[in-house]
Amino acid sequence: MKKSRFALGLASSLASVSLLLGANVFSIPAQAATAGNGIVIDGLFEEPGNLNPILGPDETFSSIVETSIFRNLFMVSPTNQLLPDLATVVPTTANGGISKNGLTYTFHIKPSAKWSNGQPVTSKDVWITWKMITSPEVNAVSKLGWTDVTALDIVNAKTFTIHLKVPDGAFLDNCFSGNLPGIIPYSVFGKMSPKDVNTASFNHAPQVSDGPFMFKSWDPGAAITVVDNPYWYGPKPKSSEILFKIIPNQDTLLTNAQAHAINVWYFDPVEDVGELNAISGAHVYFANQPAFEMAVVNLRDPNLADVRVREALEMAINRQAIVQQIWKGHATLLAADQPSIAWSSDPALKPYPYNPVEAKKLLAEAGWKMGSNGYLQKDGKTFSLIYATTAGNAYREATEQLVLYWLKQVGIQVTIQNYPANEYFGSVLPSGKGWDLGEFQYGDGTDPTFGPFQLFTSAGSQDFGNYNNPIVDKLFSQESVLSSQAARQPLMQKIEQIFHAQLPALWYYAPQQIDTTINMTGYTPDPWSVDTWDCWNWAVTK
Repeated sequence: MKKSRFALGLASSLASVSLLLGANVFSIPAQAATAGNGIVIDGLFEEPGNLNPILGPDETFSSIVETSIFRNLFMVSPTNQLLPDLATVVPTTANGGISKNGLTYTFHIKPSAKWSNGQPVTSKDVWITWKMITSPEVNAVSKLGWTDVTALDIVNAKTFTIHLKVPDGAFLDNCFSGNLPGIIPYSVFGKMSPKDVNTASFNHAPQVSDGPFMFKSWDPGAAITVVDNPYWYGPKPKSSEILFKIIPNQDTLLTNAQAHAINVWYFDPVEDVGELNAISGAHVYFANQPAFEMAVVNLRDPNLADVRVREALEMAINRQAIVQQIWKGHATLLAADQPSIAWSSDPALKPYPYNPVEAKKLLAEAGWKMGSNGYLQKDGKTFSLIYATTAGNAYREATEQLVLYWLKQVGIQVTIQNYPANEYFGSVLPSGKGWDLGEFQYGDGTDPTFGPFQLFTSAGSQDFGNYNNPIVDKLFSQESVLSSQAARQPLMQKIEQIFHAQLPALWYYAPQQIDTTINMTGYTPDPWSVDTWDCWNWAVTK
């Protein structure tokens, strides 16, 4: 089994670690796209939870499909520049789009912007988006920025103004950049009660959209199909259709790639790079990205509430070995949540060293003593943790096996429990039950404050670990009203320093984005977005 080679390069002390990651392969047949048929096939490792751009959970593979059919006022370029999308111009104080006190924004929607039913995209669509996102009855993917809106005034069909309670330097990034949250149609939601939004049929069959493609069908567990939107205001798509093929197993995705049965594979496993490069017509892309891989700590567990224990866990795991042996150097160790690509990162912070001796000392200080069963004991109970992540992900499954081994060396018993992505993010992590350490990757957008706010504040929609630090909450409140990065940076660095010291998550690494295209042109990696950010340029070559 090819995945077992993860362990081969580790030191001899790890030679006994078995990386048996399972040989089950989902039976999705490899069926190559017909040459010249104008259909691009994008392989999805995870099935989206829904396709409503304002609803949670926040999942990468939901975002991929949604970005092909929904657009926002602005998009983020590969060079991290905010560009007009539905809007005609990015508002600034210089062009009069933002008032001098930072409280009023004026937006202009492109005259040519239409929904897929031919109706124009108007200010009323943005108004209903605001009302639904801020409703307590709606499971919004994020309310960040939106809750500071005091009024949305419709000037005319294509112009509106927004008034804020306080200045917000990240308002455009958090509310109108990318597709989560995105703009929803007034024609669908204008007369809908907020209590019905979470279960609306639109969520799985959005018949009205404003992107380069529009929804055609969703065969659960198999594929989602979108077709070119004749009312799209941008460049005409070079492909007539994108078929998002759901393949929740990395081995099967590789098999499909080798059989030329998919044209795009986003978020590729690093262990497959060699085989992907060997495929005729393939192009493998590497890009640094604003993302961090971590294991969120479930602070509901009283054993993990002791920061000495969390520090011991961080030092007991040889994260450099993970970077070198699993990621083959295509990742960088983290000291906290901010990768070096982020303007908010603190270059003075250094990652914790691998130091199992010090880890044992810290655990002893916390009152843990080695028991006769080979594991640490305290108050008659064994130190046991449940480690969870998304099922079928090769590098995470390999990481889990190594974590199990390394924590056993310091006396901690680990049980592995993995889940399908939609279940993991949709119910397992939010419930706080059935896991102690939850591994996943979080990718930030152009503003690096979004992720840590959502994950590690009392107001965050994804505070899975139940982390609560009033100082962090206050720092976020202070930086959010500042307009310049230079003013916000020292506050964000203080937050990063707190996260480094308190470890609400075990900080692993910032991975490179790895994408592959096969027999296709027009693909441009964008580490600030997802693969479909400019999917109108995609075209199959044979």
